[in-house]
Amino acid sequence: MKRLRQNLAAFLPAYFPIAYKLALVFTLLISCGMGLLGLFIVHNQSNILEQQVSESGNTVLRLMAEFSREPLLANDHLNLEIVVNSLAGEAGILGAAIYNENKEPVVKKGTVPDDVRIAAALGQVAKLEWQKNSIELGQLDMVSFFNPVFFSDVTAGYVLITFDQRLRTLAHQKTVRAVVGATLLLVILGFIASFILGKRLTRPIHQLINAGRAISAGDYHVRLNDQRKDELGSLMQSMNEMTEGLLRKEQVEQTFSRYVSPQVAKAVLSNMNQVKLGGQHVEASVLFADIVGFTRLSEELHPEQVNSLLNEYFSIIAQAAHYHGGHIDKYMGDCAMLVFGVPEHDAEHSFHAAACALTIQKLIEIVNRQRANQNLTQVRFRVGINSGMMLAGNMGAAERMDYTVVGDAVNTASRLASAADAGEILISDELNVALQAQGIVSTRFKEFSLKGKKEPVVTYHVTGANEKQQMMIDNAISTIVNASDVSV
Repeated sequence: MKRLRQNLAAFLPAYFPIAYKLALVFTLLISCGMGLLGLFIVHNQSNILEQQVSESGNTVLRLMAEFSREPLLANDHLNLEIVVNSLAGEAGILGAAIYNENKEPVVKKGTVPDDVRIAAALGQVAKLEWQKNSIELGQLDMVSFFNPVFFSDVTAGYVLITFDQRLRTLAHQKTVRAVVGATLLLVILGFIASFILGKRLTRPIHQLINAGRAISAGDYHVRLNDQRKDELGSLMQSMNEMTEGLLRKEQVEQTFSRYVSPQVAKAVLSNMNQVKLGGQHVEASVLFADIVGFTRLSEELHPEQVNSLLNEYFSIIAQAAHYHGGHIDKYMGDCAMLVFGVPEHDAEHSFHAAACALTIQKLIEIVNRQRANQNLTQVRFRVGINSGMMLAGNMGAAERMDYTVVGDAVNTASRLASAADAGEILISDELNVALQAQGIVSTRFKEFSLKGKKEPVVTYHVTGANEKQQMMIDNAISTIVNASDVSV
């Protein structure tokens, strides 16, 4: 059975629509039903025709026996011939004959069975079906009926009539053709009707399939508007509710990604059941970008102007961070904190942080020129960068937490930003060694006593990069400028 199914599956297409299946099933049902009905009709029609022929033959035989009784007893050949001749010429009657009590023919005309068949059949059966070959008509199917002629309970002789069975055969063939024709017509009409019905029934299924494909492609705005009061209608409603839920989930994720970095949002959403306080020690880089003189500006400008100014500059910083593989950890008033190397590992996090700082300072210059042309307030940023071991993870309380980094390396980066002048990028001595090997150009700046540090910290001023790395930074600047409203 398994092999039979495999053999059948080899001939069947991989995809067979339900409309075709319904049409095939209905066609098979109609064919089987009409076949059984046709067999019943043909069988019943044959029985009716045979019964009619038998009744007609017996009726004619009784009349023939009645008219032949006295002439047969009187041996009146003339009247017997009249009786036989009158019957032999009737439609459907091929022959007639009268026999004496010794089964010897007295009068016969037309086609009758031979004497041997007559001698064997008379007195035994009332009907004899036989065939005769004709040169003109070929093989003829005939049936002969017998009936004894009684006179006072004495058999005076026998009468015989032969009927042509071609009429019954033709009627049988007509019935078969009519049944076959009706069956074919109903099969064709049934196939067409079932195909159309199947198309209508499968239309909502195709809508569900298309909706499923759209959802798989990320289109959660698709809706099924077919109002049906059946199982498919319930399925469509459930599909709409599921799609609405997916759309809300996507909107929440997009909104969530605006409040935290896309990398953090991805990490949190992929492990929602494991979100808990705590973190792990990682080696990463932190960049602080602080507006110089922001306190004075906030006093001089309206709050709406301050908000617009911060949004414009922070938008540029966010694009630079994204381009170089970092993310905005948080905004703290006029300061932006950028992190590189977490939560996604980056082996070159320190270089990307320095390249991002150079990109930011160049973009700030471009934005300032544009704002100067519009008679708008311009600002300058000071940047501090540091790398090292830090704790990265969820900080806060179980009810409200942030994903961030903390540690001495983070505090040092913040202190470097505070110690820098406008437009400067300060890094520590340890970080400078690593960045010089990666193509970043810097000069020794100052030695500071930073808060929280026992020993003075030697700082370096990042001034640029070698030719190869500078080309990469310039490409980043061009890409960000072209993707934003900033004009060079």
